[in-house]
Amino acid sequence: MKSLRTKIAAVVIAIVALVAAPTAAMAYTPVPPSGTTTSIPAGGSATFLFDFIGTGTVTYTLTGEGVGPGSLAMVKAAPTSTSVAKAAGETVKVTLPTNATGQYQLKGVLGSEEITLTINATIATTGFDASSMLGVWIGGGVLLLGGVLVTVFAARRERQDA
Repeated sequence: MKSLRTKIAAVVIAIVALVAAPTAAMAYTPVPPSGTTTSIPAGGSATFLFDFIGTGTVTYTLTGEGVGPGSLAMVKAAPTSTSVAKAAGETVKVTLPTNATGQYQLKGVLGSEEITLTINATIATTGFDASSMLGVWIGGGVLLLGGVLVTVFAARRERQDA
């Protein structure tokens, strides 16, 4: 009975983890007053929420090199812009072109209110990141230590039984 309870608890924990995991992926970045700067890797996306005082429809305009409809571009070109209208309080998702360089301006306008965010395009991270392997090394060390302890205790028990 105890084993069944343990299995049920493990299944419940796994289900809760699977349901809760996407919550972090849906996070957004609240945007403070104008003049703020943030960074997004080339080809990357970020979601922003502009904090307007009023209500109504906000017109967001993204301006920068290679920006096209849907904030995507495949060919490097002269600075262009694209706009989208959303209700105040809704988030706006910005996707930079894969070849993005330099600065981009995201401007939100609601009546007489205007908030501007400067986005710096950064080089996308590629290659191996040794710090991400720390957990693997610790886990491997724990497993190795556990194997050594099992072997030592098994050998000890065998000697006592002999």
